Amino acid sequence: MLGESAEETTVIGTKGRLTICAPSHCPTKLLVSLKAQGRGQSAAKLEYNYPLPADTEEIINAGGYFYPNSAGFSYEAAAVARCVAAGKKEVPQYPLQDTIVNMMIVDEIRNQLGVRPTGTQ
Repeated sequence: MLGESAEETTVIGTKGRLTICAPSHCPTKLLVSLKAQGRGQSAAKLEYNYPLPADTEEIINAGGYFYPNSAGFSYEAAAVARCVAAGKKEVPQYPLQDTIVNMMIVDEIRNQLGVRPTGTQ
């Protein structure tokens, strides 16, 4: 059975909730709802928009993007280019140690669920 989810990500905490709007793998909008005193009370609702860059002539001539909001990855590519030009091996916003910690968390979740990577016993 095939289905299509809302493709949103919501993180709920003690001070409110953060919603990464669809498509959450490459969003252009983030919603923040701050909690007030009392159950179900809202102190503030904030919206942050991150517009996509305009398509270049080269991208248009090549047929555009296959996935929604793929143009947003150009920001990541530009950051990599700046770091390479500056002789850096990682971006200061997301150092290698953060990547390692995230992979350890993913591995632990996978282990607790009993999921094994493809091709392993």
